[in-house]
Amino acid sequence: MKEWRIKPVLPAEQKNLEEHLDISPLLARLLINRGYADPDSTRRYLTGSLKDLPNPFLLKGMNEAVDRLIRAIRQKEKIVVYGDYDVDGTCGTSLLLLFFKSLGNPVSFYVPHRMKEGYSLNTGALKKLKGEGIDVVITVDNGITANQEAEAARDLGIDVIVTDHHECPDELPRAYAVINPHRPDCPYPAKEICGTAVAFNLALALRMRLREEGFFGASLSEPNMKQFLDLVALATVADVVPLTGANRIFVKIGLEELNRSTRPGIVALKEAAGCGKTLSTADLGFRLGPRLNACGRLYDASKGVGLLTSENSGEARRLAQELNSANAERQGVEKQILREAIALLEADKETQQRMGHVLFQEEWHPGVIGIVASRLAEKYSRPVVMLGRDSFGADIPRLKGSARSFGGLNLIETLRACREHLIKCGGHKAAAGLTLLPERLENFKRAFDSAVRERADPEDFRPFLTLDAELRLEEIDSRLLTEVEKLKPFGVGNPAPLFCLRAVTPRFPRIVGERHLKFTAGRAGTAGGNGQPAGPPPVAGPNLNAIAFGMADLSHLLQNAVDLAFACELNEFNGVSSLVLNVKDIHPQTVQETFHASHG
Repeated sequence: MKEWRIKPVLPAEQKNLEEHLDISPLLARLLINRGYADPDSTRRYLTGSLKDLPNPFLLKGMNEAVDRLIRAIRQKEKIVVYGDYDVDGTCGTSLLLLFFKSLGNPVSFYVPHRMKEGYSLNTGALKKLKGEGIDVVITVDNGITANQEAEAARDLGIDVIVTDHHECPDELPRAYAVINPHRPDCPYPAKEICGTAVAFNLALALRMRLREEGFFGASLSEPNMKQFLDLVALATVADVVPLTGANRIFVKIGLEELNRSTRPGIVALKEAAGCGKTLSTADLGFRLGPRLNACGRLYDASKGVGLLTSENSGEARRLAQELNSANAERQGVEKQILREAIALLEADKETQQRMGHVLFQEEWHPGVIGIVASRLAEKYSRPVVMLGRDSFGADIPRLKGSARSFGGLNLIETLRACREHLIKCGGHKAAAGLTLLPERLENFKRAFDSAVRERADPEDFRPFLTLDAELRLEEIDSRLLTEVEKLKPFGVGNPAPLFCLRAVTPRFPRIVGERHLKFTAGRAGTAGGNGQPAGPPPVAGPNLNAIAFGMADLSHLLQNAVDLAFACELNEFNGVSSLVLNVKDIHPQTVQETFHASHG
């Protein structure tokens, strides 16, 4: 059970939004809870479109990059897109391949093998590409820390254009151009875009400049950039960046593109993942994204690029099934590592007392430990670093791992405070990668714990739910769903509204799928000892279906009246739609029914 924190009502701000935007009191309150109290910014939030995106030339380094690429196109130089092996890198690589093809100027791509080459540019790959006659390398979702590799590229006569979104080091690589919204000298306002969105901005800027130069005409039509937003949306959700500002526009429009896409790879991926006709951000984050990630985590990410750029339905279905198999294998490996990590943590009293957990097991698969670190961070409400043995590229043994944050802790800043114990680290606020020598492990554990304590309030690590409002059962209806729909798409930075109900009578509780609870939430009647109603069936007031995923261990609470924290959702099954409470937490009844919000 978690602590519940209900956001306070702000009557003056709420009334102001109601009057200026002609919206209900509840919708006004939900908007204010998300930081939108000004009518103009709120209107942009609700109606944002492509015209509201920032000018791509605000990205520092964009002019130099575009000039170089136009010269390469005019002179028919060879360009390669150098991607990363995760969803963001795979989508961004695919986007640029498709974009350049639409210009009548196909380019090649290179994605390093996670186990054999590791992350980002490497000198061996650059030498290989030079041998193939490559003149220009465009990185996607990597390169911002590749200082030595950028120097190697200069020596080889390769011009490198870095496009990345990870936190910048103190010294930027000496590449031909460096495009990263986190550059201190970069005025681009949307700092939290993903790597694929940076690549999209590069393509958008290049199209703008080519249009000015009269590149398009009767023989070559101008590409519609909207068609690429399916890939931007998928990467944005999978990379867990905030769904605010430009990111919200990318995902909102990108979901529309995904839903109507006829691209063979997207169609095959949706079929393999068992998605319905209308995708949500949850589908992107938990169905499509993991399948694209799986091939890069365990094998070769180039299959993901092959899928997303395929023009053949048969080939696309074959690749989608390969990704499906890789994802199933990844799930098995993940479960095993999760069990081992929990056992290791719970057997170590010293680790339990630390504010930041660091776990090491030599054989842990480096492609999976990042996912496990996320699960542990959520389970224990702590930032987590997981380490395994580095499997390549070192003359001496090294440890390599992934880290995930919790609460508002800036993870990359925290790791940089421990840099004396690390060979290297890189990433962003929520996730990072790191490498260190085995003999530095114990010192790093202590330093990481100290750095976390210096930067975090212990209150931030107490498990809690932030709730938008307390409702009556009678208020949960189709009107509420309509209000909630206006706030989509949901994700980090723009969470689905959470509400609470007091004094709910759970009826007909049962465990489904071993770990989930299903029941009916009602008012009248009193639950009996076995969870069934002891009195007569309810004759007044609504009764709503409720599902509590992964909460089978709380089934004993449903013997009596309870308080529920939940999201309100529309469930579709066999062509029938019904309202359902997606329960996020269950408390024993603490007070009699209270009431704060209304539809107005």
